[in-house]
Amino acid sequence: MGVRRLPGRRVIVSGTVRTTTGVPQPGATLEIWQIDADNVYSGMDSRDFEPLDIPNDSTGIPANNLRARVVADPDGRYEFRTVMPGTETFGLTADGPLGTLIRALQLEGARPLHIHAIVSADGCLPLTTQIYFDGDPLVESTIEGAVPAEAVRTTTLHHDQSLDRPYRTLTYDFVLRPAPEGDTVPPR
Repeated sequence: MGVRRLPGRRVIVSGTVRTTTGVPQPGATLEIWQIDADNVYSGMDSRDFEPLDIPNDSTGIPANNLRARVVADPDGRYEFRTVMPGTETFGLTADGPLGTLIRALQLEGARPLHIHAIVSADGCLPLTTQIYFDGDPLVESTIEGAVPAEAVRTTTLHHDQSLDRPYRTLTYDFVLRPAPEGDTVPPR
């Protein structure tokens, strides 16, 4: 993701895309998107989230901010640079079923910090997932249920004198299941 001088802590995410048998997937495609540090998804407004009552005013933010298509190299490796995401909130005053559920479960109406990913490769079933961050207290009490431990990653802080501010790194390997024989997988 092209990171201009966006608010938030810089993070470099890298890893490998491979199959369940360990075969790297060169040319695998990662569709990546996230909320910014100010808790806004680009190119959307609150109406796009009805009836969930999620506040989102992206006025003045470029339509594809913090969205990217990343292609894995010949060894199945990928890397992208972004900022730590903000917190996605749900309206606790929503009159619909989600607001009623949030209040009944006494949840905060917020999701853990996360980056969305859809990963696909030839001959494999596509994977839709999210990367979560260690140390985020919302990982333990998310509205959508327990976050799988393998989806939660630790970032490492780096201080590089040549850069004007510290940054974090995170490693996340995506594992794809090969498509069953005879199944057709939509092209990427």
